[in-house]
Amino acid sequence: MKVKFWGSRGSIPVPDRRMIKYGGNTTSLEVILNNRILIIDSGTGIRKLGEELMRREIFDMDIFLTHSHWDHIQGFPFFSPIYSERTRINIFGRSSSYKPLKDILSHQMSYEYFPVSFSDLKSTINFLGASGNQFEIDNHRIKLIQTNHPVFTTGLRIEKDNKSFVFITDNELLCEEAKTSMDEFVKFCHQADYLIHDAQFTEEEYKKRKGWGHSTFKQAIMLAHHSEVKRLGFFHHDPNRKDGELEKIVQKSERLCREKGYRFTIFAVREITQIEL
Repeated sequence: MKVKFWGSRGSIPVPDRRMIKYGGNTTSLEVILNNRILIIDSGTGIRKLGEELMRREIFDMDIFLTHSHWDHIQGFPFFSPIYSERTRINIFGRSSSYKPLKDILSHQMSYEYFPVSFSDLKSTINFLGASGNQFEIDNHRIKLIQTNHPVFTTGLRIEKDNKSFVFITDNELLCEEAKTSMDEFVKFCHQADYLIHDAQFTEEEYKKRKGWGHSTFKQAIMLAHHSEVKRLGFFHHDPNRKDGELEKIVQKSERLCREKGYRFTIFAVREITQIEL
């Protein structure tokens, strides 16, 4: 399994030279399974991913949408494979909790917002609801968990051959009215090789942003520690977080882990980087 991050920014894309190192595109990941490509979310990062897939002549793929907020769907109209008649896409998501997936994607392509309508797309797109708490793609088991976010949002755990990758974005771990408890997240993330988790706020910032559906760096560290994961990646970077500021936070977090005796490694997710399990 290989995972490439095509967008790691939260809330809104930031075309700013002070954010070049970690990237300004919003959420989109490419997960290379055995013989399939699974794309997680279609934020603005999916535009470059689409160009790459066309270059590689990959026309069959799956997309899982964690939720319907703009920064996780706004890149879909710019995803070049959807304009090719050779393309076959399965789109998954737990849509019964808000709106049908087709409505979500087609409405943002209505004439008020975009010059090309969804009905004009040349590709074949199948919308498949993800019922239950797990399913399989290409012999990989994918487990699902509801996060603590204002709109229904799903975290994923992808497993195969004793390797596991957990991706949980837009999640407020210590939400006062939690839909999912910390203990449930610990169990879900237990001994993962990689945990990529929302870490949009510092502790000071969080004081004024409780209920917004995002976690702090320290909260993500706490989850990683109790879950006994091997690696923790900070994700969904605040649109105002400059590269230098993020690097200082990572360094401070590494010192904290050394002092506490935590054994997992920490990094901030960078756009266009790849990890392999």
